[in-house]
Amino acid sequence: MNVAVLVQQLINGLAMGCIYSLVALGYTFIWNAVGIVNLAQGDFVTMAAFLYAATLSNKLGFGFGLSLLGVAAFMSVFGMGAERVVYSPLKDAHPRAVMLSTMALGIFLSNLYIIVWGPYPVTTAGPFGQGVIHFGEVSILKQNLFVIVITGILLILQWLFFRRTTLGKTMRAVAQDREAATLMGIETHRTIAITFANSSILAGIAGILLAPLFMVSVDLGMVGSKGFASCVIGGFGSIIGATVGGILLGTIEIFVASFLSSRYKDAIVFLILIFFLLVRPQGILGKKAGESL
Repeated sequence: MNVAVLVQQLINGLAMGCIYSLVALGYTFIWNAVGIVNLAQGDFVTMAAFLYAATLSNKLGFGFGLSLLGVAAFMSVFGMGAERVVYSPLKDAHPRAVMLSTMALGIFLSNLYIIVWGPYPVTTAGPFGQGVIHFGEVSILKQNLFVIVITGILLILQWLFFRRTTLGKTMRAVAQDREAATLMGIETHRTIAITFANSSILAGIAGILLAPLFMVSVDLGMVGSKGFASCVIGGFGSIIGATVGGILLGTIEIFVASFLSSRYKDAIVFLILIFFLLVRPQGILGKKAGESL
């Protein structure tokens, strides 16, 4: 096997895995805060990708930086709105009812995208276009390196936020014991709304990073399934697990597509998911071994 090709695909897999990690972190934060899986998370990614590709970039001509800020701001407001619609009215109901509510939101959004942006895929260029960096025989897309760097910065910022800020510590307290946090005077409803906003921002950034690499369509919501699989593999409730699971899944997917066939990549990814559910349902870093909020 050519070493240069191996390194190239490793970088490609790492970039894809970084995107899956961002989606997986969104699942993890909401799971830790309220104990549900937001089944519309993938559709949040699609929303951000469409906003960036079809509207801000292609139609309005905004640059990447301005688009990133605009989408992040929009997704934070949308996330808090989603919390008021799909979670808050059902917060005392069975978690399955809330999850069905998020599923309904996802179905609504996927159809809304077709109405607003049409049924055809949209393409857009990233901040570096199709630029390539050469390291000897290794050729790497600048966009992939950009994805890795941005994700690394986001992970550091998230860690600092949860460890060093009052709001972050409050969110951790709610995640660890909501009833105790309420008794201590913490406004849990506000904290949960902010958690939804944070999760939506991560989905939005994942969508923007993904848009230049793939055609944007409603099928992009499949990324949500990969993010969910990353959580299962890494361990639900574990921040480190979500990150590790995403990177591992993205790397495996790229290697399967490159050295076997792209037709098999999704099948193998979900076979791995089934394997973990049957053999190690707590994932690589379950809550006992990993780190929760």
